[in-house]
Amino acid sequence: MLSAQNIPAGPPPTIITSCNTASFFKPFLADTFKSSVYRKPSALRRIGIIGSGKVGCSAASFLLAEVDEIVLYDVVPRLPVGEALDLQNAAEALGLNVQVKGANDISVLHGLDVVVITAGFGRTPGMSRIDLLSKNLPIVEGLAKEYSGEKDRETVFIVVTNPVDVLTYVFWRRSGVDKQRVAGLSGVLDSSRLKTIMRLSKGTRVSGLSSFVLGEHGENMVILRDRMRREYGLSDADLDLVLNETVRAAAEIISMKGATVHGPGASIARMVKAVLSDSREVLPASAVLNGEYGIRNVCLGVPVETGRNGFKVVQEKLGENEVAMLRRAAENVLKALEKIGYGSGETMG
Repeated sequence: MLSAQNIPAGPPPTIITSCNTASFFKPFLADTFKSSVYRKPSALRRIGIIGSGKVGCSAASFLLAEVDEIVLYDVVPRLPVGEALDLQNAAEALGLNVQVKGANDISVLHGLDVVVITAGFGRTPGMSRIDLLSKNLPIVEGLAKEYSGEKDRETVFIVVTNPVDVLTYVFWRRSGVDKQRVAGLSGVLDSSRLKTIMRLSKGTRVSGLSSFVLGEHGENMVILRDRMRREYGLSDADLDLVLNETVRAAAEIISMKGATVHGPGASIARMVKAVLSDSREVLPASAVLNGEYGIRNVCLGVPVETGRNGFKVVQEKLGENEVAMLRRAAENVLKALEKIGYGSGETMG
């Protein structure tokens, strides 16, 4: 787990083994290809994952078949190199032509196509996402400073660290990257949970905009009740149950196994793949709002067109109640931003 101290960290340590085969591991150290960074994007699909914990490595495993290079970073000595070696073994077992490398030196994570930020503390049983703010804020602020220069203006950033709506906004404000080049993981994951609940409780597979979960990645999630009522014949009681179960889904998993891992990992991979393929598909994600849906000065889960240039907010036609719920979620995110000095006035307008 990354801590707020020592970001960025120093150079990666020397790998020492009992049989003195340190040179064997050198290909998995990211500092061996420093000369290739800071260049303009090429045909190679290169991504970085900041945080070599369970979620970051799960995302990497889902992306082995989708990219050419994966660079893992962590402040914990040797951890990213070990995870890179393990993942490279997996890639070879599957016959995949991808290079996975690890680093304790964040300077090698520049000039990439996509950087995913999973660094930070995770929830424990009984903890809400907003409870993580004081611990994870300095981590994201440190990373935003690292990416505040000009060399990463063509990189797309995906923030995963919770509370994601608040910290995606902090990363954008502190880094100065274009607002379309940063988004938070929220709706893709929340929508996967809604789909699971609908399949298990109703025997129904939902898809498209009807399955989107918008709003805050937390207590103020917004489901598209009008569409779900019309397309799947759900009653208000059914919709209330689906929403409540979706909000509680992560906490339920955490109570049983201590963390959510593969759902977030797969959801990250879905977003990265859409960026790298320039699919322009519309996905739900936490994006910087500047008047869309009558909301500004926050990040919130909304539909976004996803591609090589990042995330373009799409203004779908929503019901009045859904827009009102979005605005209520925005007010909640703004309150958290104001407490940490990132409030920028009213959210409406």
